[in-house]
Formats: sequence, C-alpha cells, structure tokens
Amino acid sequence: MKTNQHTHAISLARKRFNAAILVRNVDAICAFFSDDYHILTAFGIQSQGVDEQHRRWSRAFQLDPILLYRRRTRELRCNEHLGAAEELGSWVGRFSSKQQVSLVAGVYSAKWQRQDNGRWLIQSEVFTMLKSKILLT
Repeated sequence: MKTNQHTHAISLARKRFNAAILVRNVDAICAFFSDDYHILTAFGIQSQGVDEQHRRWSRAFQLDPILLYRRRTRELRCNEHLGAAEELGSWVGRFSSKQQVSLVAGVYSAKWQRQDNGRWLIQSEVFTMLKSKILLT
C-alpha cells in the first residue's frame, strides 16, 4: 500500500468517526481507538483506554441531548514504513450545561497507528480550544 492509499484510508476513517458522533453511536466511535488510546481534551482532562472512552462518551450523550463534535482534517502525514501518521486539523463542538448552549472550536493533533491487520486506529489526540461562545436558551 502506498502513502496516498494510507492517507486515504485514514481520511475515510475520520469521516466515519465523525458520522458515528453525529448518530451518537458510542460503539462505533470507540471502534476507531487503539487499546492504548490516550486523549487530552480541550478542557484539560486526560484519560486513557477504550473502556474509559466508552464510559465518557456514553455518559456525555446521556446527559446532553445536543452534544456534537466534528473534526476536520487540515493536514495528514504518513510514514508507511513505521505505520504511523499525524493528523492536524480543526474541530467544532456544541454542548449544553445549566440551560446554556456553548459553541466551541479549536485545533487538534491525532496520532494514527496501523494495526497488524492493516487497519488504522487513533492512538492519541490532543485538543486545544481557541474559541467559545455561550448562547442563552
């Protein structure tokens, strides 16, 4: 598989990941994470592991009927020999809390790792919030 085929596979995976968030499918979301997945959220929360992500996404969807996040790839670089890729992009989100709706946005970096079966999974993500706006409901 050539580099452009790898980057295409990762781009397709990211689109499917966004679609899983849109339909609030926690199992589908977590299927894109490696077993040792690690995240640093825009709010400074760190967590690790697929089981923890499953709990966090499930709880977030349960508590917030309008929660939505979307990532948009800006740059994708791949080392096909090492089976590693860097994705840089922007993200937007919407959530509610205490009868207020917040719109947030920022940038992210994701490290993708090719698995033994050839599938690309997200090993880590770091999110930085650059904008936020509170709307009254």
